[in-house]
Amino acid sequence: MEIININNEETAQYIWSNALQRSCKPFSWGLDFSSIQTIEGGTSFRVKAALVKIQLEKVGLFKVIVIPDDKQKSRIVCERLILGRLVPTIDEAVKYGQISSMPQYQNISSVAERVAV
Repeated sequence: MEIININNEETAQYIWSNALQRSCKPFSWGLDFSSIQTIEGGTSFRVKAALVKIQLEKVGLFKVIVIPDDKQKSRIVCERLILGRLVPTIDEAVKYGQISSMPQYQNISSVAERVAV
């Protein structure tokens, strides 16, 4: 894995160019392009009903924080993520409101519900 300099601007640019811009999923999150910022150790941006922060923890490992606008919902924090897990982790948090909340079988559209009598 490439070693990254701990420079806020370079780290934010690294996250965007090597993870977020390589996927079309950020468009489905309702990404507000005007909200993109460089923060301490990474980047932050707004998506539909939440603020997302991505920060470098140590070389090659990142922390994702999703802060819902609804103060009654809990923030989601995922630590020690590799670059390739940033988009899937944020995608799951934005879609379902938490990480690993949807069981795998619910994604199978061909399964019909049956009731035994």
